[in-house]
Amino acid sequence: MTTDVVVDRATAADCPEIRTVLARAYHANPLMVWALPDAGTRQDACAAWLGPSVDRYLAVGRVHVARGAGRVLGVAAWRLPGAAQPPVTLPSPAGVLAVLVGRTRADEILAALGSAAPLAPSAPAAYLNYLAVDPQVQGRTVGRRLAEAGIAAAEADGVGTYLGTTDPRNLPFYRRLGYAEAGTVPLAPDGPALTVLHRPAQVSAGSANHMTVSP
Repeated sequence: MTTDVVVDRATAADCPEIRTVLARAYHANPLMVWALPDAGTRQDACAAWLGPSVDRYLAVGRVHVARGAGRVLGVAAWRLPGAAQPPVTLPSPAGVLAVLVGRTRADEILAALGSAAPLAPSAPAAYLNYLAVDPQVQGRTVGRRLAEAGIAAAEADGVGTYLGTTDPRNLPFYRRLGYAEAGTVPLAPDGPALTVLHRPAQVSAGSANHMTVSP
């Protein structure tokens, strides 16, 4: 199946399928298990929480999808350095999370995620917020192709990339892509640890240094 997969830029029409892929792929993710502990409702809750972020990345970020067999099989969503603020629309990601788990718990989760901010690169870099592949085709290079498309786009912009993961099983995958661990922070005594990884821009000898800040 993956031999016929095409990676290209996402459009607004892809949003329902993107939300579905995210929900299926992240069902067992340690962050989602911690933030959304009800396994019976986690997929719907995950799709609801992340959906508004997908809308914002489509507006001002960079979103690639992998298409095959007539559907979206995977997605990579990037926040770009210096990008304009997204349009203000409802619901907001934070607002949806508050509806799902309550305001106090939502504030705790978001504050914990924000505690990793000091581990961000000092130089402008594109942030890989979501990389998700439908469980039916995981392990068949779809995720690697999506990540490489975003890395190549960042390289063309003259910037590096970085990301965070709460799943230790992902670390070898990202190391093979050239990422190095910048540090790890525990999100809570009862929660997962978040590891931040950096990949500096690879500028070849004789190439021009340049940066753009729009997709």
